[in-house]
Amino acid sequence: MTDGRFGHAVADGEGISLLELDGETLAVRGDPAATARVLDFAAAVGASDAELAVRVRDEEELATALEELDPELLVLAGSLDDVLELLEDVPAGKLAIAELASPSEDDVEQLERAGMDAVIVAR
Repeated sequence: MTDGRFGHAVADGEGISLLELDGETLAVRGDPAATARVLDFAAAVGASDAELAVRVRDEEELATALEELDPELLVLAGSLDDVLELLEDVPAGKLAIAELASPSEDDVEQLERAGMDAVIVAR
């Protein structure tokens, strides 16, 4: 589990956490000091941010990210079905964050039931 404020804010919250994304900065809604940096997998290689969330879009990127970077924070990007499928391969102890184009309330509820830790919502 991540040791930073962002990871704690997500892990300690009741239910699924709502996050906001502004460029590369991911923030916990209601706690603007709880932030992490988001980078696509290819750009994350070699990055040394304390709280870096690695964005992956398919099973191959996820497997490679886990093997090469072992990130604590994973942003699973794609359609609802894609994200739910990727979630199945996220190891215990990692924080999984969903990034959908326009998540509905139903999507957020489904993600929460599936065990997703957080979801990025519109600002």
